[in-house]
Amino acid sequence: MRASSWQEQKVQFRTRYLFWVLAMAFFNLSNGLAPAWLTLARMNWALMVYAVCVTALFIHASKIHCCPARYRLAMWLDLAIVAIAVVNDPYPLPPSELVFIVVVLGNGMRYGMRIFAEALAGSFAAIILAFILRFTGHGQELSPGLIFLNLFGGIILVYSYILMGRIEKNRHQLEQQSRLDSLTGVMNRRALFELATPMIQQAERSKSPLTVMFADLDKFKAINDSCGHSVGDLVLRDFADILQHAVRGYDLVARLGGDEFVLLLPDANMDQAEQTARRIQQAVRDYATQKKLDFSVSFGLGEAPRHGCELATILHQVDLALYQSKTDRHNGIERVPDVTPPSSS
Repeated sequence: MRASSWQEQKVQFRTRYLFWVLAMAFFNLSNGLAPAWLTLARMNWALMVYAVCVTALFIHASKIHCCPARYRLAMWLDLAIVAIAVVNDPYPLPPSELVFIVVVLGNGMRYGMRIFAEALAGSFAAIILAFILRFTGHGQELSPGLIFLNLFGGIILVYSYILMGRIEKNRHQLEQQSRLDSLTGVMNRRALFELATPMIQQAERSKSPLTVMFADLDKFKAINDSCGHSVGDLVLRDFADILQHAVRGYDLVARLGGDEFVLLLPDANMDQAEQTARRIQQAVRDYATQKKLDFSVSFGLGEAPRHGCELATILHQVDLALYQSKTDRHNGIERVPDVTPPSSS
């Protein structure tokens, strides 16, 4: 499911009000034809209840734009009122049935394939229920015209679902490709900053640590100079593979640029991150020995939100710690120091 912009949702709510006005006119100006099931007064009450519910959802949407539960509730409310309209449609070929197509397409194209599938299944179930009430309760028979109307409508919906699925698949692939570094296959800089924000916010809400690891390859420039950029590119790709195999499935690995990589480890403190860094260093040593290359990796470690509530702030401090690990020639792993407030005495 994807979120829909507030502008798109306003269009959808205005469309609901438009169809509500048309429904009121349809049932009250049908040349004296009464609804097939309910009385005209009760049908008007049903439409008024729908309008009140839509208004309440509209107010909620104006305050909280993204709410999947509201998307679903509004969709099922649409399906319910359309089913009531079909049951009570006074015409042998109920034109109100076409509104099912609008409901399914309007929700599916805004909120993604999951809610599209729900709307499609819900519309088919609502049509079956409406026809049971419409024809078994009044002894009417299905006409060939009505059968073909439903077949054509069903084909349109199923075909739209298949077509939308292909469009969504292509869109998802393009979106994923735009987030990946073309050389190493890990997340690129843009995706790193996009995904880091909600991860840091989640860490703040849950009071759980999020460790930021800044990895930098030592002596990598010498590899490019002596062995060529093709070997350097191979080293970067293999190093990215080492990083991905060393972390958990829900950790994030990204290439910041050049030979610099960033890892985000949710629910992991710096002690746990340091253990991961040591495993990576050992894997790099084994790789360098196997390839007969002279390089290593250094790490700077920081933690959100303790060292900052934005990735740029944390990275700046981690970068300083990484530089310190290189100049002091420690074990190649340096933590961001906690600032101790000055004593008042």
